Amino acid sequence: MRSSRVAMAAALMLGLVGVVAANEVIGLRGSGTQYATRIEAAVDGKAVPMFLTGAALRTRLLVNVYTVGSYLQIGANAKTAADLAAADVPKRLHIVMERDVTGPDMAEAFRTAIRANHPEPAFNAEVAGLVEQLKAQNLKKGDTVLLTHVPATGLVASIVGKADFVIKNPKFSKAVWDIYLGPKNLGDEIKSNMSNRL
Repeated sequence: MRSSRVAMAAALMLGLVGVVAANEVIGLRGSGTQYATRIEAAVDGKAVPMFLTGAALRTRLLVNVYTVGSYLQIGANAKTAADLAAADVPKRLHIVMERDVTGPDMAEAFRTAIRANHPEPAFNAEVAGLVEQLKAQNLKKGDTVLLTHVPATGLVASIVGKADFVIKNPKFSKAVWDIYLGPKNLGDEIKSNMSNRL
């Protein structure tokens, strides 16, 4: 009886190891951050399977600032960076800080990057809301920021362990994704790296 329990426990453990091994991770040159190639994200109260479309390292003046992984609902029809930015399906940007950044600095960086593709008065209320929320949070190395597009709701943001908020305009999500994938993005290498697994 005892040996059958031990055998069953061993089989269960092997099964769990198989699940972990099946979910690969990828790293980024110049960073210790790794991203799983498959995740399940909570979106509007449901578990949504997503795959990694790519990941990139954001630097400024040769200093690492953060990494960003891009996830898209499995089965979504997106073949290019433009498709990914415009996709009105559950998707996520997973940011991991590589250094400390003050809230005001992060807020200004996002405002400037959004305005590169969407000048005023487009999304004035949404940009103001995002800037106000980011200003209030000083980010430390290792902090995680999740930006999730929820169709028919908008942009759900979580500074993990610190703050959660929603920008209630689904069209605004594209403006945020355009920071990395739009015509005036943070760099061709970032754009390519975030969409190279489509």
